[in-house]
Amino acid sequence: MSSSNAPARSDAPLENRESKIENAGALYRAAWRWHFYAGILAAPLAIFLAVTGTLYLWKPQYEAWRYRDLREVPIQTSAASIDDQYAAALAAYPDAKPVTFTPAFEPGRTSELVVRLSGKTSATHDAPMPIWAGERATVFINPHTATVVGTLAERDRVMNTIHDLHGELLAGKAGRVIVELGASWLFVLILTGIYLWWPRPHFSVWGFLLPRLRAKGRVFWRDLHAVPAVWLSAGTLFLLSSGIPWTNVGGTWFRTVSAALGEGSPKESSASAHRSELTGWAPPLKAGHAEKIDALASTPPAMDNLHADHREPFSPESKIDNPKSKILLPRLTLARAMEIADANQVPRPYSLALPSSPTGVLSAMTDRNRAFTRAYLHLDQYSGRVLADVRYDDFGFMGKFVLWGIIAHEGQLFGVINQIANTLVCLGIITIAATGLALWWRRRPAGQLAAPTSTASLPKPVFFGTLALAVFLPLLAASLAVLVIGDLIFSKFLPWLRPRAS
Repeated sequence: MSSSNAPARSDAPLENRESKIENAGALYRAAWRWHFYAGILAAPLAIFLAVTGTLYLWKPQYEAWRYRDLREVPIQTSAASIDDQYAAALAAYPDAKPVTFTPAFEPGRTSELVVRLSGKTSATHDAPMPIWAGERATVFINPHTATVVGTLAERDRVMNTIHDLHGELLAGKAGRVIVELGASWLFVLILTGIYLWWPRPHFSVWGFLLPRLRAKGRVFWRDLHAVPAVWLSAGTLFLLSSGIPWTNVGGTWFRTVSAALGEGSPKESSASAHRSELTGWAPPLKAGHAEKIDALASTPPAMDNLHADHREPFSPESKIDNPKSKILLPRLTLARAMEIADANQVPRPYSLALPSSPTGVLSAMTDRNRAFTRAYLHLDQYSGRVLADVRYDDFGFMGKFVLWGIIAHEGQLFGVINQIANTLVCLGIITIAATGLALWWRRRPAGQLAAPTSTASLPKPVFFGTLALAVFLPLLAASLAVLVIGDLIFSKFLPWLRPRAS
């Protein structure tokens, strides 16, 4: 009796093993298929983003060299007042709307006033250069003599063009969507690639952690593609993750989730004593956007005096008034604003975001490349009263990630080492994407896409993994739906798109 039952007992493990092998094969084929499509969709864009990203990483060094005649002046013992410097810049462009003033905190540096032109022409007879209506430009002022050194329009900054290429392909909103879509598919590309190259039972260091450079043909190209990808996967995933919060669709979703969890920027429970005046307000994640913080309303003086005397009450001798300008100047002098900022221990260097309306606020905000000492000090532009004092600790953990994540993304979190590390990752991305495309091109039959064969049903790990990823990447979810439908239609009716035989 027992002998007759023995074969049945021995067949069960065999069936289980065969089932596991079959499931593993289906999972591998599914991962390989998605890796293929992700590569076709995202690899060309990955190369473009890596090239422009590498160039933008070195912005500080490039601009320090390229615009040294505007940024640097001989050091002198005398110094003009901050308000005299500000008035000199406004006098050069009387129709300009002042946005942000950055004092010269370092010896030998110029002060900077960012302006936006509001009229048809901006130039006076002594203006260094013309700026067109609606443009933003930086006016550089000698802090010792309160004279304008020069002006640089935003459109003339080479790195601004590279930034726009990297973020939106110089195509506005449509370009931003394309970049976000490509970045979303890069997540799929990396995660499926890690699975495909994960050590199997016959694991060898060569071909997994070290490339077989003496190999020929396909093995050589495969190792040149996969080995750098293994080493750089963590860095690449970080660059993608830190960039997504700044995208249109994914970024909006990220901010919605962080606000719902109370972990955005900043946490309302950590606000200052003046929080009652800030209902519904959150500071901009990017310092210097004065127009985005006007919800913090200053208390204006009596309306009949609003256009009469705008001298700051603490310093009657202030020279901040500019009779040539049509812009309502802040009642609080910049010198007094700096005193208040220093008294409240706002770390230098910082910029002063200027009020853009009679009810706007004057804000001292630290350099955006200093995440862990980030500070936003918002002042009533007339009395100097502190309306809000927001620091790094007031941000939730998701808000903090956005603060330091984008700085690390741009290579500014820990100096040159950060720049070098990001550059190596970007160069690796170029190599990985280029060799991946070369592998596909070399092995595909002429005139065919040569997509890997599909499985009868999508394995559960792939289904749930893709679903989890799509929750955080809305454009990935939308494009997946289009791709699945398109795959079913095209592979059936267009012969050249049919999957190759396995």
